[in-house]
Parts: sequence; structure tokens; C-alpha cells
Amino acid sequence: MAVALLTQRDIERYGASLARCYRIDDTPDFDALLQLIDKADAAHQAQAQALTAEPTPIA
Repeated sequence: MAVALLTQRDIERYGASLARCYRIDDTPDFDALLQLIDKADAAHQAQAQALTAEPTPIA
């Protein structure tokens, strides 16, 4: 399963290789959703970097 935001041109290009495609109507709330996704992604990346960072030695 994959979730993607595609333009109409993308849909036409991939055509038959798309098993299912659900159209999302333009709505003012959609921009807010994209901002929340970006914020969650940034938080996830920051957490992943913190977990892989070298520990700071205590002096």
C-alpha cells in the first residue's frame, strides 16, 4: 500500500499501473492537513537524529 498526492498529469502518466485512485476535493482544510504532515515529519526526523547521535561525554 502507498499513499501519495498526485496531480492529474501524474494519474494520466501512471494510468493502468494504479490499482486504485481516490480523488480529494480542494478544500481550505487540506492546506492545514499538509502543514500538520510536514510538522509530524520534521518531529520524526529530529527524534531519529537524536536517537542516532553520539552520546556527549560527561567531563
